[in-house]
Amino acid sequence: MVQLKINKNPKTGLILIFLWHSLVFTQNKPTIVLGKEQIITSDHYHNSFPSVIKLKEGSIIVSYRKSKGHLSPHASAVYKTSSDNGYSYGEEFIVDDGKDFVKTKYGIRNLIVNELNNGKLMATYWVNDDQKRFAYYKISHDMGHSWSDRHEIRDNSTSTFPVGIEGKIIEINNEYILPVFVKMDLISNYVSAGVMISTDLMNWSYYKVSQNKFNNNNESVILLNKKQNQLIYFYRNVTENALYRSVSQDVGRTWSDPENVSFPGYIQSRPDVTFNPDNNQMYLLYREGKYQTGAIAISYDKGLSWERDTGIQKDSTRFTYGGMVSIKRNKSLLIYSTETNLNGVNSTIKNRFLRLKKD
Repeated sequence: MVQLKINKNPKTGLILIFLWHSLVFTQNKPTIVLGKEQIITSDHYHNSFPSVIKLKEGSIIVSYRKSKGHLSPHASAVYKTSSDNGYSYGEEFIVDDGKDFVKTKYGIRNLIVNELNNGKLMATYWVNDDQKRFAYYKISHDMGHSWSDRHEIRDNSTSTFPVGIEGKIIEINNEYILPVFVKMDLISNYVSAGVMISTDLMNWSYYKVSQNKFNNNNESVILLNKKQNQLIYFYRNVTENALYRSVSQDVGRTWSDPENVSFPGYIQSRPDVTFNPDNNQMYLLYREGKYQTGAIAISYDKGLSWERDTGIQKDSTRFTYGGMVSIKRNKSLLIYSTETNLNGVNSTIKNRFLRLKKD
């Protein structure tokens, strides 16, 4: 915009003319563009609870639960790798075949493979035997070709044990912070969102974020703000079907009062939040309605508010669970599972590339 201003000098009588350009900057919010849907694995098994990470050397690991059905105890923890940023995947590898848990009610549940700062891989998962649940981890020293024995995750000082692990582990100052949800006992329906913290992966201490009363799982995820050494915790209150946010400034020991950061739209299951350090935006992957479409929302203020952006799949399959990982600047890989019936047989793991485009 060109602006003109005329001033008259009272002493000399000269007329001064000022001409300048005034620039008006507007911040265009990017739009999400989804690529073509690709299948990672599809067979006659229930393939679900997918998680995805990108290793420092560039490979992609997609881990998931493989079973004979959503409620079947005949389940194993498996993963596939990609060496071309998610365009193709190799054979299926087994972390735990689950044979020791076939007499439990539901067997192995969520598998998440993490890469530690020392280059080792750490796989976390839990076993569901109705009221009795157990959490484990395994370590790989050779990029997943072989795995250690199981190690149980629990706070021995208080006999606190996780009943679910659905978030990636975070390392800060030689400490491991693992987001979990726990039951303080086997009788009540109180489930508490929190973190297990360890310095050696053998001794764990539990710190509570929030406690809610319901009869279902409490999905959660941790994000790390490296500039402020800040942890941000997102979890779902199943009773209210609401999304909550809490912040820690002391590496998970104490947490702020939870804030309800829900937005128009029915958040049904396992909200997965990804932070993009290139633009300081957060992306929320979630399921709208019961066994309906998946959707993505964006936050420009560290998760305090959200804007729904786009749906994910357009067919009649049910979106169940998903995750995201940043591939490069303004490009991410979206992993999710779909199924055609409630039992989960023929459940498929798929991916799509997500690109941010400024208008």
